[in-house]
Amino acid sequence: MKQSKFLSLREFVIVLLLACVETAIAVVIAMPFAANLQLVYFLVPGLAGLINGIIYVLLIKKCQKIGTQFIIPFMYGLYFLFSGSVYVFLFFAILAVSNELIMIGGYGKKVRQAIPHVLTWMLNSMGSTLTLLLFRDSMVQAYVNMGMDTASADAAIASIEGFWLAPQNIAIALVAAAILSITGYLLGMKMLDKHFKPAGVA
Repeated sequence: MKQSKFLSLREFVIVLLLACVETAIAVVIAMPFAANLQLVYFLVPGLAGLINGIIYVLLIKKCQKIGTQFIIPFMYGLYFLFSGSVYVFLFFAILAVSNELIMIGGYGKKVRQAIPHVLTWMLNSMGSTLTLLLFRDSMVQAYVNMGMDTASADAAIASIEGFWLAPQNIAIALVAAAILSITGYLLGMKMLDKHFKPAGVA
């Protein structure tokens, strides 16, 4: 019998559950750093990618089909949507489609299958930066809708732009997210051979 290229119902449930676990881990990791903007920007996405690398490797080992790469970032994007960050959700929805395209025929290729995982957590570090770059006027308007006058709203946005849009900060955030995510993926691959396969999990 020819195997389907798409997720079965059982596989869909597995991917959905593990994607929710990845999202929950990322949220929990962010909580202790919520009051420190620098750590949220520079460290949290990478730490999430580090820990979730193990789950990601297990997931792509068990479910190497169309739909897997879409669900992972899409579910994380839904968290931002429910938190009120519509634009960040759109970024992750676009990434979900991109990751699926990247992985067409790519499962089993160790370098290639790491790319979607790394891109997910690099994008996580760039959510606020991209929103400021692409939708600044909408952010100002959101402040106005909350009762601020236009000048005050513009000043409020300007006060955070210096940090989120500084080239050196962007570079540090992207490099940190990439390095830690790659480390998490490699750790997951090592655990796959040493622990998951012998235990019959993968």
